[in-house]
Amino acid sequence: MSTWFRRWDRKSTAETAEEAPESSVQKSLALNTLFHQIKEGQKYTILDLGPPVGGNVEFFSQYSCKLYIEDLFETITSFDFLSPEDGFSYDKVFSYLLPYQKSCRFDFILAWDVLNYLDREAFRSLMIHLGRFSRKGTLMFSLISTNRHMPEVPHRFKILDNENLSYVSQSSVLRDCPRYESTELAHMMPGFRVANSFFLRNGYREYLFLYE
Repeated sequence: MSTWFRRWDRKSTAETAEEAPESSVQKSLALNTLFHQIKEGQKYTILDLGPPVGGNVEFFSQYSCKLYIEDLFETITSFDFLSPEDGFSYDKVFSYLLPYQKSCRFDFILAWDVLNYLDREAFRSLMIHLGRFSRKGTLMFSLISTNRHMPEVPHRFKILDNENLSYVSQSSVLRDCPRYESTELAHMMPGFRVANSFFLRNGYREYLFLYE
């Protein structure tokens, strides 16, 4: 496993839930706000940084949009023959792993919960890279955990409708969570600002970041 994602010690076996991964459904005020920005007849370019989920592809098929999907966590953790420790900067890493045409501009970016798994340096470098493919008004959706612990790998999310989101845990093993605060996010996301945030009962805070 590469070192680009933040490393945490797993909790002891006694503290780790042994049940099979569970799913839950949460209302998503942030996604609902984002979807209200979509206007009929207008074309959009969307970047999904989670794994390909058939239901999500089907959901976006109702709109006139071009959808890019890049499972960022899987891409980085399976790409271990090149790392910053070898003398390569994060900027070069993300430019290699997330290459887009210079003219590409995303209208919406779905980061899901993957940002919780990046250390601060990688987080900031990713935001700078994505900023190159954003325009004024680009919206980024993200879920930042406020819990002490989180699953060792990101959830798999499925959009059920305009306001309901299914969370599917991919592991019962837990790791420490960075619990990024809003003030800290502002320093790690140059060009982006918080447009909306909503605290959820499951310990996540939903964010819509606006690129200016």
